[in-house]
Amino acid sequence: MLNDRPRLATTERAPSRRGFTLAEVLLTLVLSAIVLGLATAVGTRLQHQLTRERARIAIGEQLAAAAAILPPELRALSPVAGDIRAGEARDTSLEIRATIGSALVCGGNASSVVIAPYLGPLARSSALNMESGDTLWLLADTDSGESWRAVRLQRLRPASGSCAPITDASGAQLFDLRHLWQVDVSDSVAPIAGAVARSTRPVRYSFYRAGDGRWYFGARSWNSANRQFNLIQPISGPHNSARTRFRYYDSTGALLSSGTVDTRRIARVEAVLVGEAPNATQPAPDSLVVVVALRNRR
Repeated sequence: MLNDRPRLATTERAPSRRGFTLAEVLLTLVLSAIVLGLATAVGTRLQHQLTRERARIAIGEQLAAAAAILPPELRALSPVAGDIRAGEARDTSLEIRATIGSALVCGGNASSVVIAPYLGPLARSSALNMESGDTLWLLADTDSGESWRAVRLQRLRPASGSCAPITDASGAQLFDLRHLWQVDVSDSVAPIAGAVARSTRPVRYSFYRAGDGRWYFGARSWNSANRQFNLIQPISGPHNSARTRFRYYDSTGALLSSGTVDTRRIARVEAVLVGEAPNATQPAPDSLVVVVALRNRR
């Protein structure tokens, strides 16, 4: 029997397309390359900026290290007393008689001096790093003026006894009277109780060329046993060798020549410190001028 019901009309769907055309793939690759190139350029630029900033900070830290050492060492110098060696105030080096300890004379005899160390910040006894061969200076205050008597130190050992206290305006003790020291000296001396004493040792600051071919700022301490300077110890650097130097001025502000024999005229010392850029592509390095006016220049 024939089925008289009408048949539903059916249509065939076109198969769905999968994948990308060649043009779409090429466009994607081109856009990806552009984005990657931009990201690489930004990253490289940022890396260079960070490298320059690290170099600038490192140079700044090196300059700060030298600036922290020089003023305390130079400010208390007495040029008129010979604390700057004649002929050794040069543009590349400076030899001084550095103070390594201060004390109060409590007594003694012709061959030894009993001293009390100076009390530093927070009332702490300052270390007496004196060695055999150092120089002990005793201040003598007479009607004709003040003068320093130099004697050669032979030995330092703890001592017993008492000492007259000396206080500041607030009543605080200035010297450690509980820890006295006896200084044996090689020269005959007449110690005066209540006088001030200081010990000194030669130190030479200089700009020098190291084994890597670069210039540094360093210091050489005196070796009393060997009677010569120790090997130089770097403080800061590398520095620009053409622009880093010492300069010296008298009390009128006139510039003194390098290597001047009459170092008693020096009233101000300037250390021009210029960092050295790691390479030619780096910007101009930082610089620092340390100006120290000498207190005891008269």
